[in-house]
Amino acid sequence: MAGAEPPQHLRCPGETRRARDAWKTWSMRFVAVLSLLVVVACGTNGDADATKVRRVTDGGADDGAKSRRPLADIWGMPALEDENPDPDIVEVRLRAGKARAVLDDKEIDVLAYNGTVPGPVLRARPGQRVIVHFENALDEPTTVHWHGLRIPDTMDGSPRIQDPVPPGGTFTYQFKVPEAASFWYHPHVSTHDQLERGLYGPIVIQDDLDPIYDLERFLVLDDVTLDAEGNIAPPKLDGLDGLTGRYGDLFLTNGKNAKTVKASAKKGQVERWRLVNTANARKMRLRIEGARWRLIATDGGLLEAPLEPKELTLAVGGRLDVEVSYDTAGSVALVHDDGKERTTMFAVDVEDGPDAPRTIPWPEVKPHVAERAPKQEFEMSFDFVQQGASAQWFINGESHWMEPILTVPQGTTMRMRLVNAKGGIAHPFHLHGQFFRVEHPDWPGLRDTVQVPENEPITIVAYFDNPGTWMAHCHILEHAELGFMAEIQVTSTGAPPPWTGPGGGHGH
Repeated sequence: MAGAEPPQHLRCPGETRRARDAWKTWSMRFVAVLSLLVVVACGTNGDADATKVRRVTDGGADDGAKSRRPLADIWGMPALEDENPDPDIVEVRLRAGKARAVLDDKEIDVLAYNGTVPGPVLRARPGQRVIVHFENALDEPTTVHWHGLRIPDTMDGSPRIQDPVPPGGTFTYQFKVPEAASFWYHPHVSTHDQLERGLYGPIVIQDDLDPIYDLERFLVLDDVTLDAEGNIAPPKLDGLDGLTGRYGDLFLTNGKNAKTVKASAKKGQVERWRLVNTANARKMRLRIEGARWRLIATDGGLLEAPLEPKELTLAVGGRLDVEVSYDTAGSVALVHDDGKERTTMFAVDVEDGPDAPRTIPWPEVKPHVAERAPKQEFEMSFDFVQQGASAQWFINGESHWMEPILTVPQGTTMRMRLVNAKGGIAHPFHLHGQFFRVEHPDWPGLRDTVQVPENEPITIVAYFDNPGTWMAHCHILEHAELGFMAEIQVTSTGAPPPWTGPGGGHGH
């Protein structure tokens, strides 16, 4: 509850020593990177083909944080205000409640975090302790799930571990952030309803050695179903919603009609777009038109080297970060095109400018989890049966698993085969608290969410490094509500969990 002391497993003996060792390593790398930047800056002499890096100066930071790069401002939404002056702590307040929002010039009822849809962005650095004083001002219970973060299971927002926060109640979430990447937060109680009505928000964990861009944008992609009056339609678990999940009839970007979300930029700018799919069921098929772009990060952080795919598959719950370079003036668009419909999710008007095209130098990237050979195998088979006007969903023949479907010791590396038993419906499979790699070239990098194809299996290699009891479920929210939910128990071996160290990062 609010004001409670941190649980014993959040207090980390040896943390000071580890932090000191990490600081020495970080300082050496910072000096090396700074020296490289000076060489680059002095050697370009205005050459149009030269590499340019734009740094932001740190103004007025206290002694404990003056060497840190300031956290990037995120275009598209407000940030949660850090109330704690300690540079190693981020302390914020988050309130879930009813609100009014304007959608296509009409005021509608929504649920919102701190009165906005999406909720404010939570910003932090690896190794910082995050304290979130949460208040539930809804008429129903709720929790907050920190999607993708490898934190203690007691702080994960699972209603099977944390008692849901009752109406009018409070809870203090406390955890240490292990690594840099794009994440998001949302409820894990009546998720198909509460999330659809507006309860979701982004998380940016920024490392000091992340590439530096002219601007960072967080684009929260969604769809909603509206009723005849233009309000968000009540939830349903029967009919097609129970079988395929709810597919909305209006696309949203950052809580607004996607077709109306526009921005401006200048030729020569290079930006980082952080994308998350918060829809109830819809997979996004994305590409960027009118600009040079490359994929730079997935659920689990930066790739070791950027990639240049022709399009992106963004599963429900998944995140992808792209680098967008405006080499020429004109129009740029982020487009969803699944072959059935084409929608512009975000548009940029690029004005002429003096800067020549450039390439952002790529840092040395050490993946948050190194590749390991799997020593065990397990299959998860997904199925459903029709029940009247609705459906019931199963994993390995059981609906709503109440005991762990699998128990493994911490440190286990397991090949998991994910199978659609009947086919016909693709499933965004999400694993809480852990990362995995997908044995498929279309799914590079570390992930916590993968799209299981309609009519063929897909195989992942999961790294069970975080002890606890963790949800494994379909992120089509109606499917999870109708039984597509299990838990995997990871027993502690005494090894340090991911969240006990001084923080991850790139190239440490």
